[in-house]
Amino acid sequence: MNNKNEWFNNARFGMFIHWGIYSIPAQGEWVRYHNDISIEDYDKYAEQFNPVDFDPAEWADIAWDAGMRYVVFTTKHHDGFCMYDSKHTDFKITNTPYGKDITAELVVAFRAKGLKIGFYHSLVDWRHPHYIPDGEHPDGKNGQTEFLDRDLTIYRDYLYKQVEQLLTDYGKIDLLFFDYTSKYKESSEWQAERLLELIYSLQPEILVNDRLSYDKTPVFYGDYCTPEISLPNQQPVIDGKAVDWETCMTLNNNWGYNATDQAFKDPNTVIRSVIHCASMNGNLLLNVGPDAMGKIPAETVEILAEVGEWFDKYEQTIYNTHATKWTPPVGCYYTAADEKTLYLHLVNPLMGDLILPQLNDKVKRITVLADGSEVTLVTFWGTELLKADELRIRPPKHLSAETIDVLKIELK
Repeated sequence: MNNKNEWFNNARFGMFIHWGIYSIPAQGEWVRYHNDISIEDYDKYAEQFNPVDFDPAEWADIAWDAGMRYVVFTTKHHDGFCMYDSKHTDFKITNTPYGKDITAELVVAFRAKGLKIGFYHSLVDWRHPHYIPDGEHPDGKNGQTEFLDRDLTIYRDYLYKQVEQLLTDYGKIDLLFFDYTSKYKESSEWQAERLLELIYSLQPEILVNDRLSYDKTPVFYGDYCTPEISLPNQQPVIDGKAVDWETCMTLNNNWGYNATDQAFKDPNTVIRSVIHCASMNGNLLLNVGPDAMGKIPAETVEILAEVGEWFDKYEQTIYNTHATKWTPPVGCYYTAADEKTLYLHLVNPLMGDLILPQLNDKVKRITVLADGSEVTLVTFWGTELLKADELRIRPPKHLSAETIDVLKIELK
């Protein structure tokens, strides 16, 4: 484990926040692209943006109480609007009716709560006159590929200055989440090596994600991998080496606020996803999309509160844990606190006894973590069809079908 990655690998659960002027039309963060909105019409949202209900301390409480231990905030999305007081563009939060630096307010509140600070910053910029459009740009979606009036060096200079300010003006930043090099782009457009050199010179301990390039080989840029809207089947491996990773997921079907999207995931789905990630040395970065007034939707708050109730009982099975060599029963997950302590997550209601692979003569004691009640090791019956290394156990009947219980396995 890379030492500067230690906090990241211990945290396991973070809050992603997609918020910008796209919350006004309330159709997600790609609204300008999907609805073919002109720059002039889109700029009008900046003239209206005044999130008077924004309370960064409340957001920090919601994140912390849900069990999250770091935050990644969208300082600039693809639309080019800066949610901080950029020195290099007028298209920014301090030129809206709100008038204050939201990023600065958020950093102070989240840092005071004890959360690590991450900045999302888009490499893509749909508004900058010298960004070179591709097929995922409003000016390139029609198939146009020639933009001879644009000078990439001017845009790259703008990108570098923006990154430099973000890593200079807001104190220690723990993580930088770039988004994204599309399949139409090359890392050379950003001069990835040079950009990373700048970043690490300003913030030597910062973690940078993997999106400075589309392909991860032959060169891997950054410190960790970011699969998206999926739960991988294994820890990512690059050049034969397992790498740190985090999957980012939406709580409904959109990143930015969408007023009509009510497809929220239930708390147990979120908890299962955190467990899945932790069991393979990974993190879950779960997104919230605040509305134009600065409120995190009530449905989101309710779901996160229930997730937090689970963490209150079982946080030791997630934080500071790692994958294990032992194979869990089908439909269950292990995390390991150390070489002698396994946590068995019962993510599905039990039908009956459980068969533990590989642990027949390895177990000293098994208890229900929530209340310490003993779990019976069934060595007196039903062993004739077991493999020699399998152990049959009988969890107590009082375990709930409504929650995800955890068994603590102490090994010899």
